Amino acid sequence: SWGGCGPAPAPEPAAAAGPESPADPRRCKPAPGTTGSPSTIAEAVALANGLPFPVTAECFVEALDRPLQIEATKSRSSLQRAEGERSPRVFIWGADSLVISVVLDGPARDLIEFGQFVAPRRTIKGELEFPLTAPVPTAAALDRVRNPEYPRITRCFVCHDREEDEPSVPGGRSSLALRPRASTLVDVATLHAELQRCDREAEPARCRWLAALFTHGPVERRAFDAELPVL
Repeated sequence: SWGGCGPAPAPEPAAAAGPESPADPRRCKPAPGTTGSPSTIAEAVALANGLPFPVTAECFVEALDRPLQIEATKSRSSLQRAEGERSPRVFIWGADSLVISVVLDGPARDLIEFGQFVAPRRTIKGELEFPLTAPVPTAAALDRVRNPEYPRITRCFVCHDREEDEPSVPGGRSSLALRPRASTLVDVATLHAELQRCDREAEPARCRWLAALFTHGPVERRAFDAELPVL
């Protein structure tokens, strides 16, 4: 109480909530010098390296800026395949030039894929496996997609044609960017409803993924460019 101490001081203006603000309740948020809206694979790796170790895939997504712009697909036609409509593959736009993709369940749930646009229809591919227990270089994300039997190409070559070395990113190989087929899309409201019905005792890992997507700010749909070829 200020009753015995004279008039109470005027309250100071509230600080705007942001990645570094005490008002930001997230455990996982961008460290100083990193961004929650990465535009390159290198910036995405830096974001991951700045998070509290061990860094989970869900922690990485929690640290991304909101509103989160996503497109979700139930398609199984990918190395990082969806497990159906209730556990789709989710594409997240870090910035206009970087697409981040995750899956909520199944064998690829601890992998995050990256597609960095170097031309309107071409992306460099990269991938990280979580949890991270120590910082990793950008080269680790580029090397991880290399085909172990044919190191001159990547595993992405199975779906993404016209692969070639990308001089602007040492160690990177670019190929055609693809968009999911319209008939496979899962809308944001349908996916958000999965969080409401998720059984945290029966499926704790899947529920954590849904919470990482939806409990840290607005989520909205962002469609791929209609000029991109369909997967």
